[in-house]
Amino acid sequence: MYSTRDLAGAAGLGAAKGVVTKVAAAGGLLLVTVVMMLAPFGARGDQVNAACPPGVVGGARDPVPNGQLRITQIAYAKIIDGVAISRGLPGQATLVALMTALQESQLQNLTYGDRDSVGLFQQRPGADWGTVEDIMDPVYSAQAFFGGDLPPSPPGLVDINGWESMPYTVAAQAVQVSAFPDAYARHEDTARDIAEQAGIDLNRAGNPYAGRKGAVPVQPGAAPSGDDGAAQCGGGLVGGRQIGGVWPPEEQSITDPTGTGGLVTPRTAAWVAKAKAALQNPSMSCWDAHLWNPTSDHPKGKACDLMVGGDGRRSAPVKARGDQIANWTLQTAATTGVRYVIWYGKIWSARTGQWRPYNGGGVYNPTDATGGHYDHVHVSMY
Repeated sequence: MYSTRDLAGAAGLGAAKGVVTKVAAAGGLLLVTVVMMLAPFGARGDQVNAACPPGVVGGARDPVPNGQLRITQIAYAKIIDGVAISRGLPGQATLVALMTALQESQLQNLTYGDRDSVGLFQQRPGADWGTVEDIMDPVYSAQAFFGGDLPPSPPGLVDINGWESMPYTVAAQAVQVSAFPDAYARHEDTARDIAEQAGIDLNRAGNPYAGRKGAVPVQPGAAPSGDDGAAQCGGGLVGGRQIGGVWPPEEQSITDPTGTGGLVTPRTAAWVAKAKAALQNPSMSCWDAHLWNPTSDHPKGKACDLMVGGDGRRSAPVKARGDQIANWTLQTAATTGVRYVIWYGKIWSARTGQWRPYNGGGVYNPTDATGGHYDHVHVSMY
């Protein structure tokens, strides 16, 4: 059994000092109501530190926890996201943090761990992450994970050049330096589930290097000097994720939910439902005869076009909207069966996980707003 002190520590009650040293701006996050809710749900003997490597990377889901544990996870997720918001970080940073904490502690503020590791992220006093009291403060530990110019000394997320373009598990590993570098990938779905239940916007735009002074790397997809600046808005395009998995062929059997009157595959229909919910019901169209391009995925019921409201080369908000759609599509591709995406003169393939210039495929003019996909995001499914 754990003592009252252990339970209080697991809920973050024993770490008041850490707030003063590093997170004065985010101190208001530890509301009394949240702490009171967390206090009964501290570390238990059956909630051990996740220290075993997963089987197939990304091929497993965490078991659905009992209600008590999920309540605790949601509360800590809100604290972590509150720190990210106070820093001006994008929702992508929150997702990496949640995946990391799920692997390290099942998103609990543990008073124990491997060697001297404690807390949500199992940070070690012996590795200069701070004192035990500091690390047991959830706000301090989240700030430490995100990193920046304030102590402690180990590099955090914003100190990793190009983290926003890395696979999530690679970005997490760059901070944690774990013996199991691929272990974080398996927690993506659970992290997204928790974020949804917590009302967290994982598609939120932001500065991926917020809190880091001095020179920062140019973000992927950013406009070169002298451009209209549209590509600077919204954080650019993410990439670098090669998506595996087996997606059996499907027949067109469902009336297109975008109202074209044609038929789409069940996989496409499922993607449309998720996209409408996650992207605030974007303007989109899926099935189309595409008589000028019979090889297109549209007449096969396996593609959708999402309109962004204009030419992204001429409008920063339009470019940012397209980036948001494309980034969300890539980040969820492993679970939805997206095969490739075309947006803003580039094409992304699930097979390579990389963006490359789009040449029009011999059918379209890549310099045209529509042909180059500057006014809409094209999504094709397996």
